[in-house]
Amino acid sequence: MPPSACTNFPTNTTASNIAAVAMNAEGNMGNTKIPKTKRGVDNSLRYRVVDEICQETNLYNILGIERTATSEELRKAYISRSRICHPDKFPGYPKATEAFQKLSYAYETLNKPSSRRAYDVSGSSDLGNASGMGDETLHGVLYQISVNMSAVVFGIHGWRLRNDTRLNALNEGNPSLNLGDDAIETLEHAFRRMRELLLAGQKYIKIVQFELMRVYDLQQELRSLSYFDVFGRLRLTLQLARLTLSIPMLIDQAMKHEFAINGGKGKYRGLLGDGMAKVLAGLVTLLERGEKFV
Repeated sequence: MPPSACTNFPTNTTASNIAAVAMNAEGNMGNTKIPKTKRGVDNSLRYRVVDEICQETNLYNILGIERTATSEELRKAYISRSRICHPDKFPGYPKATEAFQKLSYAYETLNKPSSRRAYDVSGSSDLGNASGMGDETLHGVLYQISVNMSAVVFGIHGWRLRNDTRLNALNEGNPSLNLGDDAIETLEHAFRRMRELLLAGQKYIKIVQFELMRVYDLQQELRSLSYFDVFGRLRLTLQLARLTLSIPMLIDQAMKHEFAINGGKGKYRGLLGDGMAKVLAGLVTLLERGEKFV
């Protein structure tokens, strides 16, 4: 059952307002004081968002967007709310599944111009069809995000780790990392292999789905900042770098676990060697420390 702390919120608060507060809290934006745990938004707020979405019938309100929202605004709202309401964050609370399915149904309906026009004209939609929707829609959206991220991060346009000034600065400032040419070449190979795994299907996308959603949110926040907001842009850049480096680590752990439970049988033992896994862990730790000073 949802925590009683939910009653601390005004009864006339809409799902749109609650989710907006939650998204601001997770993105460290805004000055609104709300309950938070060390891991982000307080669970009482998440339960309230779920309950409000379950009661809502208007597709635009379910996603918390205006009727004039663009396709990019639609996707942004869908991803942000999916992070808040995903059933994996609500074990034993069936309403979370219902809310997540309604989010996916609303996105699928409004993302297609023909069905969106039909909905705008009629003002009604059969939410009964939302049952069974959810992960497939989300993973389809995250797959496209992976494709876009790959084009920027994983070498599609000739990007090379050895030429990345940020990595070089970390290496020079922390000699213990020992990122020589061989290590960087191994890391580049791991990133390209990770790209192949993400683009090959939904198996590994599901493993890193929350990281991909957060990467997308951070990219949107970064684009919205003024170029003169140096510290804000630096803070988001550090977070993006840390999250990006954590993705191959999570996939590596999943592959090694799968290899172990299969009795050492399988094509791949892991994405990273033990040495490279330690290097990435060291980089992530350094980036986490850097975030505290920005």
